[in-house]
Amino acid sequence: MRISEIDLYHLPGWMNAAFEQVEKQCEEELERESETYRKIIKEEYALLDQYPFLSMLTAGDETTEGMELTVEEMKALSRFLVLEDDRREIEAVKYFLLGGRGVVEMLELLGLV
Repeated sequence: MRISEIDLYHLPGWMNAAFEQVEKQCEEELERESETYRKIIKEEYALLDQYPFLSMLTAGDETTEGMELTVEEMKALSRFLVLEDDRREIEAVKYFLLGGRGVVEMLELLGLV
């Protein structure tokens, strides 16, 4: 199978398992190594605990009716979205670095480095 033939929306089971393992490794390493990442996660959980509507919005459930938010709730939602964006950016860099580390390990195994 060539990379160009992979449908990103219908990944083979083995590839999903590999991605889940990398995701877990990424999160574990960031939790261990990055104070910034730990602070983001902690603040996200605090917001989710304080504002239950955030969990509803992030759970992937389909919204079936309108929602009115107070100014305080809008600020919480805005902060949560900023934190999510920051967390995902940190994770993206870590994924890239994990991939690079994997390439170097493979090259070493093949005796090319």
